[in-house]
Amino acid sequence: MTLKEQLLNNTDVFIDKINEFTDAQFNLKPDSDSWSAADVLEHVYRSEFGVPRLFTGETKKLNDRKPDAHVSRMKQRFLESDAKMEASGVILPTEGKKSRESLIEKFRSNRIKIAGLIEDLPADELCLKFEHPVFGLLTRMEWVHFSIIHSQRHQKQLDRIQSQLQ
Repeated sequence: MTLKEQLLNNTDVFIDKINEFTDAQFNLKPDSDSWSAADVLEHVYRSEFGVPRLFTGETKKLNDRKPDAHVSRMKQRFLESDAKMEASGVILPTEGKKSRESLIEKFRSNRIKIAGLIEDLPADELCLKFEHPVFGLLTRMEWVHFSIIHSQRHQKQLDRIQSQLQ
């Protein structure tokens, strides 16, 4: 499966998970310290909405490491640990009730843009416009893997939210 196909498949799986929540559950938080399914979807979208600009911004050829060198660390950090992580800044969900349809459309549309760009641009170039707060400068390939891995982590969170709401 190509990286584009992996991203689009992950997009469908994540949206299917979101759609398991009833309308009544979508904006409901299990407790005051938790996020709702709406918050999780908005956070994942907000953590990715700048990726298309990042991909079309300044880049450079990678000479000193493999283009996917950070992927195994990403998996360890995000998938093999249940340790709670704290989001901050622009990737935090906003307050208030959210529209499922609007958020899904924004998320899917952005993922489709990313998928098109990863197909059209060299995946092994280092993106220079923004450093990931944990992993530093990443290649386009690593940014796509991050999007997939990050949303997989949040699928587990959605499972926990759903079980708490029932």
